[in-house]
Amino acid sequence: MKYEALSRAEENEFGVTSAIEIISILKHIAGNATPVGLLDYCVDGNFFILTTLLAVNDTGLWLEQSTNEQDNKRILASDNLVFVSTHLQVKVQFASKQARSAEYRGFSAFLLPLPKCIYRLERRDGYRTDISAAKPLRCAIPVGAPKVRQSFEVDLIDISADGMKLSYAEKDVELVPGRTYENCQIKLPELGTISITMIVRNVFSLPTQSGLMIKRAGCQFVNLNPTTSNSLQRYLGNIQQHQDLPGAS
Repeated sequence: MKYEALSRAEENEFGVTSAIEIISILKHIAGNATPVGLLDYCVDGNFFILTTLLAVNDTGLWLEQSTNEQDNKRILASDNLVFVSTHLQVKVQFASKQARSAEYRGFSAFLLPLPKCIYRLERRDGYRTDISAAKPLRCAIPVGAPKVRQSFEVDLIDISADGMKLSYAEKDVELVPGRTYENCQIKLPELGTISITMIVRNVFSLPTQSGLMIKRAGCQFVNLNPTTSNSLQRYLGNIQQHQDLPGAS
C-alpha cells in the first residue's frame, strides 16, 4: 500500500479525469471488496489504515472506519490523505484534502469527495512506441464461438515488445478483461503480417463530445514465437531509427 510520487509526464500518462470512468473504477474496487489503504501523508508517509470502500456515487465515496479510534481521529484530522488500492491488478491512487465522519448503512465511515483525477499506474516492461496517425496499425481480432467467429479490426495506440494498447468504438466489439484472444493479426509495414495471442488486462470507457463511447484496452502478448518476436523487434527498431533521424517528428 505504498504511495508513489509521480512526475508530470507520469501524471499525464496515468491520470484518469473522466468522472464516469473514475466512478466505474471505484465501483469495481468496492464491488470486489478490494483492500484499500488510507494514508496520512502529511508527517512521515508511513501511517495508514487498511479499510474497505463501501460505496461510490457522483458526489463522493464512503470508506469503512477503523476499530481503533485513535487511528480514526488521525485520519479525520489530516489534510493530506492518500487513497491506494488496485483495479484489475493495477495500482490506483489519488490524494484527498480531508475526510469527514459519516455513516453508511449502519457502518461508521469516512466520506471523501469524488476525486477529479485518479492515477492507474499501469506499466509495461518494454519501451512503448506510439503509433503515428500517418502510419496507422490495425489489429484483426477473432471474436465469438468457432462456428460463428468474426474478425474485428481495431486501431493500435501504442505497441511494445510485450504488449499494446487498442482503441475502438464501444459498438464495434467487446473485449473482456482477463480473456485471452488467439490468432490476432497485425500487418507490420514491410515485414508482413504477424499472428499473436494476447490477454486483455484492462478496458476503459472514454465518452466523446458526440456521445459516442470510445474504449481503450491494454493487452499483453502471450508466448510469442521467435519468428513473431523477431519481426516485432525489427518493426520497433525501424520506428525508433526513423524517430532518431534529424527532422523526424
